[in-house]
Amino acid sequence: MPNDAEESVLGAGNSEAGDDTWNSGLTDYDDLVTAKGWSGPGDVLESYVNLEKAVGADKVVLPTSGTDLSEWEGWSKLGTPDEAAGYELAAPEGFEGYDQGLSDWFREAAFDSKIPAPMAQRLHDKFVERMGGQFADNAQANQDQQTQWEGDLHKDFGPAFDERVAQARSAIREFGSPELQDLLVKSGLGSHPELVKAFSKIGMSLGSGPQFKDAEGSGQFGTTPDQAREQIATIRSNPGLYDAGHAEHKVLNEKLTRLTELAYGTDVIR
Repeated sequence: MPNDAEESVLGAGNSEAGDDTWNSGLTDYDDLVTAKGWSGPGDVLESYVNLEKAVGADKVVLPTSGTDLSEWEGWSKLGTPDEAAGYELAAPEGFEGYDQGLSDWFREAAFDSKIPAPMAQRLHDKFVERMGGQFADNAQANQDQQTQWEGDLHKDFGPAFDERVAQARSAIREFGSPELQDLLVKSGLGSHPELVKAFSKIGMSLGSGPQFKDAEGSGQFGTTPDQAREQIATIRSNPGLYDAGHAEHKVLNEKLTRLTELAYGTDVIR
């Protein structure tokens, strides 16, 4: 049997060995061990394996300082296609007549900038929406301008508006080309007051049918039927035409007769 001294020595040695734990000597990691709830080395290894699985092949290594980002290999993992055709861009709803050329251009621009596909679609939609809004605003502004110009012409021409416009159109048909007519329509300049007035004067000089020199003079081309109809409207607004006692009653009626014959033929219309 061992004596008391040996038992005392052996007992003391076993007591010290029993105080050691699996993470003895790793006191710097006590908080981590406690937070993770690791009870032994097996728990640590299992946690590491799970971490490897979570990262694994999907791990993206960030570019270092000074790296050419256009050459960074991580773009494909972020969703950037390998070529511009890889972007499947769809036109936003409600945009009829969408320009396919815009879509092709955007694909090239997105690929050149290495934009991931989902982000490219969102950016594309915002861009198209912005462009569509500007187009609508410009169209409304052009319409407002057209309305203003036509209003100005109505004020300047008065009752002769339709006739003056017809004269301008006649001049354009006579001297202009189909391309010019198309340009005036598409640009909206066909309603510009200065342009309409200029072509109207040209149309007036062309005239149609007989011409005659009015007693008061009407320029080197005399009075055309179109001009006669304009003057008829002016005379009919003069109260002296209907007042037999008016000093100009006779003159106005005689002038009206001549203008009516010129504008409408021998049948006098009053």
